[in-house]
Amino acid sequence: MTTYGPRFITPPTDDLELYPYRPVWRGLAIEATILAAITMTLYATVTLFKFSIPVRLQPYLVIALIIIPYLLWLFISVWSEYRVAQPRQHLIAVLILTMLITSAVGLPLLDRYFRLDTWLPLAPALNRILGYTLTTGIVQGTIKYIVLRYVIWPQHLRERLDGIAYGIATGLGYATILNLQFISVNTPAPPDVAAFHVFANYALHVSTGILIGYGLSEVHFSNPTPIFMTIILVVASVVTGITIPIHAGLVNSSLSISSVSAPKPLFGFGFSVVLLIIVSVLIAGLIRNADRLEREARADSEE
Repeated sequence: MTTYGPRFITPPTDDLELYPYRPVWRGLAIEATILAAITMTLYATVTLFKFSIPVRLQPYLVIALIIIPYLLWLFISVWSEYRVAQPRQHLIAVLILTMLITSAVGLPLLDRYFRLDTWLPLAPALNRILGYTLTTGIVQGTIKYIVLRYVIWPQHLRERLDGIAYGIATGLGYATILNLQFISVNTPAPPDVAAFHVFANYALHVSTGILIGYGLSEVHFSNPTPIFMTIILVVASVVTGITIPIHAGLVNSSLSISSVSAPKPLFGFGFSVVLLIIVSVLIAGLIRNADRLEREARADSEE
């Protein structure tokens, strides 16, 4: 006698048929919004409402802040992969490998060889942008590229958004190591300061991960000019080179608008939010346009 398992009781839904892959942008928006809300809630609690967090609890809270972006990604994005017809494979492997290479190669190269903290923060503005672009930007972008190139490309690229999903994983992995380094150097770190630092790293590295993932997807699906990937790596490095000094300048500034002064950390936080939104919206638009042109070309060829 034929038996039917639970999965045959309910027929597949339209969503499952129309979207065999997990939507990437929605998950990123939810994760970033929750992380931003946590950051602002903690800032308001400590700074505006003058709530004093017990000293003995602060280290645990800081560690929790570092883990939260990973947990959000794990439960919102990775867990959602197993609820669609064709989940993306090796997302966690990409994140872990990025963390390992960052810890073993990226940080020692920047901290011990380039020794950026000894000369670059005090350089003129243009020199800082060039310096961070040619050192931090290139090192970080190359690590993300190497991980994606040798783990997921091209066998795990089925649509352009696959590159974005894996790029986000590399960005999260790199940001996690930087956040761990921050608390190891700045102990004890105030929880509100740590929260802003965690979000800044998250926004920057997810943004550059998106750029590099987009570049690899385009190389695979569109076969653009041979130097396209090089251009994308340069763009990602420049974004890093510009973001680091501007963010630091905003955090340390006393800027006021219309005679209303805002607390300094909020300027850096706002800049990070805008950076993540601009990169996400721009790349989403480029991918949407490329997919549309591809559909139109396929339709013309079938006529």
